[in-house]
Amino acid sequence: MPFDTLTFDHVGIRVTDLAVAEAFYGRLGFVRDPDEFSEAGKACGLVHPTGLRIHLIFNGEASAEGNVLLDVPVKRPGYTHAAFIIDSMSELVAWLNREGIAITEGPVEMGHGRRIVCFIRDPDRNVIEFNEVRS
Repeated sequence: MPFDTLTFDHVGIRVTDLAVAEAFYGRLGFVRDPDEFSEAGKACGLVHPTGLRIHLIFNGEASAEGNVLLDVPVKRPGYTHAAFIIDSMSELVAWLNREGIAITEGPVEMGHGRRIVCFIRDPDRNVIEFNEVRS
């Protein structure tokens, strides 16, 4: 291979309303990076205090079907979710409950108890996975 992949940079998440999505991801600790905003490209970069990045792609069309990659019977190719490693599933669950953010699946143990996973949806029904990895 002529190059090395050094690390993961960001995931792009298509949304219908930038203000609503930015407020939701702000609750998860992400803030706008003014150097990564493009009105022409309909992209808004957000950064977490840990350095983790996401890009909100704000050109989505609302759909009565929900998330077309996961909620419809025909499964089309595409990115289905972003997954984040957290330090405490119990603290995350308590916070989600306080914030009124619905858990759509989990928490459940996976990989023979190696990790606990939990899923939520953003306002556009994009899936977000949280993982507490056990040593």
